[in-house]
Amino acid sequence: MVLRTWRQKVKDYNEITNVWPIVRRYFVIGAFDGALTILGLVVGAFVAGATAFLIVAASLSAGIGLSVSSAVGAYEAERVEKKLDQWTIERAMLVRMSEEHREAYRFAAILSAFVHGIAPLIAAILPVLPFLYFEIGPATVFAILIAAVMLFIMGSYLGALVHERFYLTGLRFVAAGLGTALLLWILGFV
Repeated sequence: MVLRTWRQKVKDYNEITNVWPIVRRYFVIGAFDGALTILGLVVGAFVAGATAFLIVAASLSAGIGLSVSSAVGAYEAERVEKKLDQWTIERAMLVRMSEEHREAYRFAAILSAFVHGIAPLIAAILPVLPFLYFEIGPATVFAILIAAVMLFIMGSYLGALVHERFYLTGLRFVAAGLGTALLLWILGFV
């Protein structure tokens, strides 16, 4: 019963704020940032001769830092935007919003911040898992492949949403990631 009530409340809050497109956007942006950041760190550290332990520790630290930065930035930005939305609606209607509407706007800001914070952390953890099980050379290759797969999935999802050829959007995301890795690889040998 509690779960049903909670689900209905979330549905109502979404109807009030239309938060799901914002959450989707924040997830993709956060995961993309996390994947490219960790891809850059892994390739740069490998070329510089870092140990697997250093790559994992630096990647997790970068992922946590990016996660906190994303969450706080998203929360503050959404909190301000939602307040501006409230004020606009209140001025137009010449009445103060109900407490349910105010709660919905707070919920939207918190949910957006949570998603934008968790997405880069997920994208940072997955590519470094191979360093826990393989030697540094193969682990680096697996990390690049995992990041590329994540990027392809994100791009494909977005492409499918707008009825584009999903694989082309996925490949554009992969090209951005592999282009970044290649550039860093080249810079590491210069």
